[in-house]
Amino acid sequence: MAGTRTSSEKMEAQRVEEVEIAPVTTADTTADDDAGDVTPPGYWTSYRFIGSVIAIVFLGNNLFIGYSMPANILSIIGEDLSARRDIHLPRFPLTLIKGVFLLLVGNISDIVGRRYFLLGGQFVNFVGAIIAARATSVNMLIGASALVGLGPHSLAVFPTIALGPAFARYMVANPKFGWRALYWLDAITVGVSFVLFAVCYFPPGFKELQGGRMSRKSILKRIDYVGFLLYGGGLVCLLLALSWGGSKYAWKSPTVIAMLVVGVVVLVVFALYEIYMTLEMPLLPMELFRMRSFVVAVIVGSCGQMSWYALNLLWPYHIENLYTTDNTTVGWLSCFTGIALALGEMIMGFFCRKCGRIRYQMLASVVLYTTFSGVMSIANRHRESLAIGMIATVGFCVGWIELLTIVVATLVVPPEQIGTGSAFFASTRATTGTIVTSIYVAIYNNRYASLMAPDVTRAVEAAGLPSSSVSQLLTAMANGTAAALNAVPGFNTTIDAAMVAGRKTAYATALGDVYLTSITFGSIAPISIFFAKDDIETQFTNFLNKTVTHVGNSKDELSAKEKGEL
Repeated sequence: MAGTRTSSEKMEAQRVEEVEIAPVTTADTTADDDAGDVTPPGYWTSYRFIGSVIAIVFLGNNLFIGYSMPANILSIIGEDLSARRDIHLPRFPLTLIKGVFLLLVGNISDIVGRRYFLLGGQFVNFVGAIIAARATSVNMLIGASALVGLGPHSLAVFPTIALGPAFARYMVANPKFGWRALYWLDAITVGVSFVLFAVCYFPPGFKELQGGRMSRKSILKRIDYVGFLLYGGGLVCLLLALSWGGSKYAWKSPTVIAMLVVGVVVLVVFALYEIYMTLEMPLLPMELFRMRSFVVAVIVGSCGQMSWYALNLLWPYHIENLYTTDNTTVGWLSCFTGIALALGEMIMGFFCRKCGRIRYQMLASVVLYTTFSGVMSIANRHRESLAIGMIATVGFCVGWIELLTIVVATLVVPPEQIGTGSAFFASTRATTGTIVTSIYVAIYNNRYASLMAPDVTRAVEAAGLPSSSVSQLLTAMANGTAAALNAVPGFNTTIDAAMVAGRKTAYATALGDVYLTSITFGSIAPISIFFAKDDIETQFTNFLNKTVTHVGNSKDELSAKEKGEL
């Protein structure tokens, strides 16, 4: 230590720097070696650690309350807000905002500490939840979703990830609650999480991480603002184009084409800027891409996220359009995706380290979820049991791959870049999730629109409806009232049943095409896995890179060491 550092405060700063910043050397460390475990006495049982864990649990559940639960009842929210056509749009700002801001927050928090970023994010999330609960239009809900997206995002989330859909359906069916109660629940969980973080979460802050090497002013000057503007601007243009295409604007409209081109070009410029410019604090350190296992984890994790978005988005529609419209039944059947994912994370979490061979685990999980996603394409109205079985299997495999990739992505990066690496991983997953959701929605809507008329026509004509009445029937279907249908010449219960069967055929084909599309994204992951290093298991040590708080009398002990008492 430098001779100028004589106070106990400076000694503590040096100790934190050594624990927080020094890279982990694993060449001579086995998975069961305790060497390097510098956890302070009483850390795991301190109220601050326990309180921080509880706060993280609330934060993790809040993610599913604020996104997954409303996603399961979008059709109901759309009817209440008189915006059935555009009700899917509030999903996009949430993931878009996360994709844009996570990288900046992760980059800066590595240097100045995470406490106030976390508290600030939870506060904004709280405000967004309240606005959403009081939304009177879809545009107001879109704005609220953007604020919720600014909040940060853990496995104690089983109540919401697994049972959330049934709970959401129960709330909308109960006049005392309704869909707005979900957002009030969101605000409550965020509020509790905020208070616990404020009281218990005290990770190393700016002074401890920097130890006097840089001032806040100098760091503000070094932030890669240009990189952030290029990254954020490119993503916003690209994702808005994909969100608007096929819904607000036609895919061939000048607006969509222009935004797509601008978004792609700006992101290319961002990559070149980060590579060739001399930056003191690059938004995205290029050395991360020299870590093959990290890059593979990002690719595989993003592909798994794409499958999860497909399940989370389509499965409720699949149930309602093909099997049942009973609100309670739809809710419980929708739980299969979350239950399976949570079980995949929990069960495989016990075997992840013991089994080893992480590359082979990745490959097995990816091949399985890609295969069974394809099988879902034949799950028509007569194959409900097959659909439930496939959904459960795919969900389990996605949970498995999520566990593996999150662990790998945080283990293989140096301790001083954990925030940036994790933020880039989360940002990429959010971005690709938004992109793939846009693609799935466009495929589903366009395919159903093109299939509905011919499939219904074939079904009702085979049931005996005169050809002259088909056009009037299709118009009555768009009207959606029983009176309009009964006014169609030749319409009866037999024709009604044939009409429903024809619509289900169109729904099944449109959904099947989306499931087949998911195979394309899933096929990218196995190729990338072969480029990962086969040494990931060496990172499974007991070394503690980061702590959430200081415990014990570390400062007193260091002061005693200075005096030669220890």
